[in-house]
Amino acid sequence: MAIFFIAGFVHNNNIAYIAMFFIFSILFVSMIMGRVYIKKAEVFIPNIKIFANKEANITFSSPYLVDITPKKIKFSKRGYQEGEFFIKSNYPIGIATFYKKVKKRFLVYPELKGVSLKEYFGKGEDFEKLKEYEGESMKYIHWPSVAKGDIKAKKFSSGENKKSVFYYDSINGDKEMKISQLALWAYEAFRDNIEFQIVLPSVIIDSKEGFDEVFKKLALY
Repeated sequence: MAIFFIAGFVHNNNIAYIAMFFIFSILFVSMIMGRVYIKKAEVFIPNIKIFANKEANITFSSPYLVDITPKKIKFSKRGYQEGEFFIKSNYPIGIATFYKKVKKRFLVYPELKGVSLKEYFGKGEDFEKLKEYEGESMKYIHWPSVAKGDIKAKKFSSGENKKSVFYYDSINGDKEMKISQLALWAYEAFRDNIEFQIVLPSVIIDSKEGFDEVFKKLALY
């Protein structure tokens, strides 16, 4: 543009002026179009399972001509959390790059932390629930409950249709530790096709509600 301007000014060449302003108009219009385009650009995120304190890979899709690189994201807390990332576009003619910050709300499931089902309740695969100790053999005593001063016994189901029951109050630790432990048991139970119920102080969650609904309730409890 500077060369065209000097050439037009020194030689009084109207064609140079025309060419210069033609180029300038293209630049000006493309800047406006690029800004409008990136402003209205939308991105979509497929449903993914995000657990607290675990890195998740997020892929994006968009009907717009924008560049979105896969992003790794990690949240330290469960529940609804807000994440942000940038998209960029060279629309319309590639002479400038425009950026836009996009914020999205994610439902973060509880951290899967604690003792595994079989390690906590025993090696039997047909564990049903904890119950009051009534003189059963020592192999059925639930020793973690003994440490709390409330002796429980492990009850095992005699049929495949029985449900395991996980009690919030049977777990040591603070609220987050209890929720994380219940989440781990629920995850393992879904993985092993074990039907279960989670008994919280104010609500009962049933595995029949499905993985996403169970973990949503745990995440928001």
